[in-house]
Amino acid sequence: MRRLRRHDLVWLRAGAAVDLTACSAAAAADVEAWRKAGRPLVCARSDDLPAERVRLGLTLPGTGERRRVSLIAARADIERSTPLPPLASLVDTLPAAHRPSLHALAERCAALGVTPRVYGSLLWQWLSGEPCLRADSDSDLLFDLDDPAPLPALLTLLRSADTALRLDGEIRCGAHAVAWRELAAALDSRSPRRVLAKSDDGIALIDVAALWPTRSRAA
Repeated sequence: MRRLRRHDLVWLRAGAAVDLTACSAAAAADVEAWRKAGRPLVCARSDDLPAERVRLGLTLPGTGERRRVSLIAARADIERSTPLPPLASLVDTLPAAHRPSLHALAERCAALGVTPRVYGSLLWQWLSGEPCLRADSDSDLLFDLDDPAPLPALLTLLRSADTALRLDGEIRCGAHAVAWRELAAALDSRSPRRVLAKSDDGIALIDVAALWPTRSRAA
């Protein structure tokens, strides 16, 4: 089985038991219905969990108050997992008002050799087929950037992009993911450049230079 990463889409085998003790009865029923429809959950940070367990999440569809559900499952019950879908593969399923600017963004990222992947409200709307975008929703995008060479151009692109939804999200470099806005601010700063970095199993403040330890061009 491929390595499981935070943000991955995860399908559990049919009938797999999950720990829903932190959920209300209504939320637990919604999770069951979601799984029976063959839809995936999303891998979350497995802070303090034993290696054989994994924390998964689901944001239930709707445009009202966000209803986020967290549950724990056995890694052995994972049937399959995949990375998040690329932005380019689902733009045409979004409301027409959002398509042109996000199409353009996907194309400009591709020209840099970077693939934006979708999470947050855009993802849940795509998975559920139900409206999830609100007036204050963001476009949450994940960029895997093991080589920092495209980073300056990517940050310039994200800062200047004119999209119908505010751009948000993370840049992941190896083990750590950092909010791209925080990373851009840290790189602009003359003070010590520490950022809040999220790994698959924790959070830590680390120096920007440590994000790409063998390639210092972004430092």
